[in-house]
Amino acid sequence: MNAIKRIFRALPAAFAVAALALAGAGPLRAVGEGRLLGTVVDAKGAPIAGASIVLTREGTNYRQEKKTDGKGTFTLLVLDATKDYKIRVEKEGFEPIEETVKPKIQDTLRLSYTLAPTAPKAAAAAPQQLSGENQAINAYNEGVTKLQAGDKPGAIARFEEAAKLNPKLPEAQAILSELYLDQKRPADAAAAAGRFLELKPNDPRGLSVQYDAYQALGDTAKADAALDALIQAAPGRDTAVRLLNKGVALFNASKATEAIQVFERALKVDPTLAKTHYMLGLSYANSGDTAKAREHLAKFLEMAPNDENAATAKEMLTYLEKK
Repeated sequence: MNAIKRIFRALPAAFAVAALALAGAGPLRAVGEGRLLGTVVDAKGAPIAGASIVLTREGTNYRQEKKTDGKGTFTLLVLDATKDYKIRVEKEGFEPIEETVKPKIQDTLRLSYTLAPTAPKAAAAAPQQLSGENQAINAYNEGVTKLQAGDKPGAIARFEEAAKLNPKLPEAQAILSELYLDQKRPADAAAAAGRFLELKPNDPRGLSVQYDAYQALGDTAKADAALDALIQAAPGRDTAVRLLNKGVALFNASKATEAIQVFERALKVDPTLAKTHYMLGLSYANSGDTAKAREHLAKFLEMAPNDENAATAKEMLTYLEKK
């Protein structure tokens, strides 16, 4: 699935000033300089150490590389904060995240990324050899053997052969959709997921891949339709995380009202996902509803007192309680 991301951008001016004051005075910086301070965690909120952070600027040879520390944090100093940069976050076993960021001049832009497991990792144990003697099943079982041996290209070839020999073999379409997504072939992934869903309508496995593939393709309408179907078919943590990601994208686009609607929906799908309360706290603070911002930040701290964002939430809550 697509990678999961959260960028906590500037809150309203008064709140931003207070947050900076809480952070304490930092070192003197050159004019036009900015700093990126980020954290990288997994879907359960555990820090990811050793994640690769690469910062580049389009059209130039600029490149800065860092690794996250044991707490999953990283810091990047940008001498020219007037430009847009591309940041890529990746770690073996997880889906990478890549996006454009704009540093804040003479200030710190705080970033937070949640990496989702690579799609085939989640499904690695799923494919089992099928019983039967026909050619399609034999090809499928050969694909399973190659996948278990780590030969993804070879596995894809055998699964494609199985699907060609028997287009109505759902297991072949399902694993092909996941492998195509893993190999950065979202169009093929969406097509295979569609064929799987024709055989098994509303199956969460196919809907998950379909949503992730359409997201990668930038087809918002089809991605939203797949997500709506997934919410109905399989409410729970994985679906809530996808909603959380969607809300974060809206939050990053300064669409706090729309983001709140999506976060509230994620909360209904999985009330145990603490990060949803954190993002609701940020969103309500940005929209000026301090009462609800306090409510959700307090709930976040109650549910995840040791989360990497707990200290920030406490500072925000302290400030908001004085308003």
